[in-house]
Amino acid sequence: MVDLCHGPHLPNTSLLKAAAITNCSRAFWRADVTKEPLQRVYGITYPDKQQLKDYQHRIEEAKKRDHRNVGVQQELFFFHHLSPGSAFFLPHGGRIYHALIELMREKYWE
Repeated sequence: MVDLCHGPHLPNTSLLKAAAITNCSRAFWRADVTKEPLQRVYGITYPDKQQLKDYQHRIEEAKKRDHRNVGVQQELFFFHHLSPGSAFFLPHGGRIYHALIELMREKYWE
């Protein structure tokens, strides 16, 4: 195995009491798809299990309040698969957007 991580590293794994893998993905060395793919593993460690559980709970709560999902659920905007980075405002979202723009203009001229 070749460790491509630039550190910092622990002297031994006995210091790790709680660990969890957060994500896995495939990557190609220097973006060359003709070569064998590498496995990229993302993880998190904590000194005890309670801190790990607290972290996982905070992440789950943050996912519930993600503005990309909440805006779609409240019918403020939507995303189209042909333009995934662009939010298209629906009528209620447009009203909120224009109200914020007006507030910014008022504050700018004060």
